[in-house]
Amino acid sequence: DEMCDEPTFCSVGTDCTDCGNCNGGSTTTTTTTRPRQPVASGNDNSCASAMNGICEDGGACEAGTDCTDCTNCGTFTGTTTNAPGTTTTLATTIPPPGPAPGTLPPLPPTPAPAPTPTGAQLKFPRSVNVADGRFDLDFDVVPITSPLDSTDRFYTRGFAANNGGLGAPLGPIMRVNPGDTIRLRLNNRLQYPNPNCDDNPIVQEVSIAGFGSFTMEEQNHICYLNTTNLHTHGLHVSSKPGQDDVFTDVKPGTSTEYNIEVPEDHMGGTHWYHPHHHHATAVQAGGGAAGMIVVKDREGALPPAYANMEEVPFFMQLVDLLHMRTLAAHGGDALFRPRGNQNFVIVNGQYQPTHEVNEGQWYRFRMVYAAVERGARLEIDGTNGAQCEMQLMAKDGVYLHEMPRKVDSAAFFSGARADIAVRCSCGAGAGKCAAMIRSNGKHVRAVVATETATMTEAYSGDLVELLITRTGRMDADLPRVRVKRPCYLADLRGATVDKSNEHDLNVQPGMLWDGQAQEGFNFQHSPRTPPMAELPVGEVHEWHVHEQTRHPMHLHINHYQLQTMGGDDDNGDNYYEPGDWHDTFLERIGTITVRLQTDRFVGNMVVHCHILEHEDEGMMGYFDVVGQEGTRWSGARQLDSTCYMEASGVGYSLL
Repeated sequence: DEMCDEPTFCSVGTDCTDCGNCNGGSTTTTTTTRPRQPVASGNDNSCASAMNGICEDGGACEAGTDCTDCTNCGTFTGTTTNAPGTTTTLATTIPPPGPAPGTLPPLPPTPAPAPTPTGAQLKFPRSVNVADGRFDLDFDVVPITSPLDSTDRFYTRGFAANNGGLGAPLGPIMRVNPGDTIRLRLNNRLQYPNPNCDDNPIVQEVSIAGFGSFTMEEQNHICYLNTTNLHTHGLHVSSKPGQDDVFTDVKPGTSTEYNIEVPEDHMGGTHWYHPHHHHATAVQAGGGAAGMIVVKDREGALPPAYANMEEVPFFMQLVDLLHMRTLAAHGGDALFRPRGNQNFVIVNGQYQPTHEVNEGQWYRFRMVYAAVERGARLEIDGTNGAQCEMQLMAKDGVYLHEMPRKVDSAAFFSGARADIAVRCSCGAGAGKCAAMIRSNGKHVRAVVATETATMTEAYSGDLVELLITRTGRMDADLPRVRVKRPCYLADLRGATVDKSNEHDLNVQPGMLWDGQAQEGFNFQHSPRTPPMAELPVGEVHEWHVHEQTRHPMHLHINHYQLQTMGGDDDNGDNYYEPGDWHDTFLERIGTITVRLQTDRFVGNMVVHCHILEHEDEGMMGYFDVVGQEGTRWSGARQLDSTCYMEASGVGYSLL
């Protein structure tokens, strides 16, 4: 299991002589039937070898003793044979610590049904109305099949048990009212072993001219793949334990209660959730464990032309089989083992589905790009004279200060969202009236090489075909509008920033803050790296951000507003403008200046690169927001007299 690329498992009591054959073993007294049980090849420190794959604290027992739990060594008994003629001592019984974990099903030859065929009608995940009360989110093994090869079937991790039977790992849509509390129980149904980063060092053979060849071992940063938690990406909520706390550990076989309090003045918008356990985020979220969050608009927040649009959720997940398989292998994973090397985008768990729309009708496309690496630049191309108009309403869950904004394409990178109003029309000719949502492959970032790809490669391909029903009707053009804003999103372009709150942030390994790398250079989860700085709550801060041309900067808890950009955006259009709000940003426009409020919530405010492999490798830090919980910035209403701090302040003005 540790060495074979294909998912070949041998039964207890047999020996593997190669990756495709299991022969009878000569001697085995091991009683455990857990898959991927580590054994001590070539040494007698049996208990340490066995327990290092199970105990997260890395506790080891002396040679010649038996492990009864993660902290106790008893009397050793038993031997096992790994291959004919090779005998290794091994603990006879190794009970997992804590609650009994779930059972990982054995990998059968075909662990998943065939994927939904290309061109099938778009499906939608089940919706959970948070106001209805507490619900469960089950993190578990999910069998899937590559849409590009029906024989390539493997396992991943996700929330399939809760999505309404889509046959995909994404979770349900959480629908939230401002003022709701998201009450959920996160059940981790995975099991041990759960290798730590020291269990699987990365060993490379290196050859240097004039020096010869040698073996180099480097620290592995992908580990604890069966420990999880939950991050509500984009929500303006507390980071305290039980809320959007990414330092929570939900270990295999355990559950954790979340009570995430959404403020009454939270702006309506499109967000998402995914696991965020350090060292495991890329494998878990990149394997499909994620879902959409919709914060509903209060009544009267939008004009009827916007409020009454039919909504279409597009949850887009880019899956890079080679890259994800490489990361999973670094983590000692027994699940994510596809054969293919392709990358593809699935929408609501489907590959290249179709969706029917009426000619001339406005639709609100809620779009989440839940990738962990490559970007996409989406456009809509018509056939037979069909055309589709795109009017941008919001980015990263925050309405534009003046909307809509006509755009020809939309830039997406890992973690980005957009709400786009779309209206399609058919040409005069007969025949099929359709349009394709596709990524044009234009990269949105500079060169960053990884083990498996050069990251200038944006995804290029078709996503969803819109089948347009001819009606001969045409909705009126959308009115231009300025939406009233909660005061934590007041326009900061005219704000006066105290000199002590002006800083430089360099998004790179070490996360330079005012020229200083954080302690330990790379972020560590345990023991936790100290905060990069203390920031006072209830004030405005200005950051000059460097290297976001290569690493998308994601900030938890608070959004930030673009003030200045180092040049035009990469597409030469108006998708980005000063004044826009983001919680994740990447574009080849040089250094940017942003402003934000540290509004009301004290505690951890995490910042990291949203290429999640980079985050797992340590390109992350956090600030300690200090002061009195609930403190609001007093200057907000001086800048915007219409901003509101309570539920009753919503509204809009027509332009």
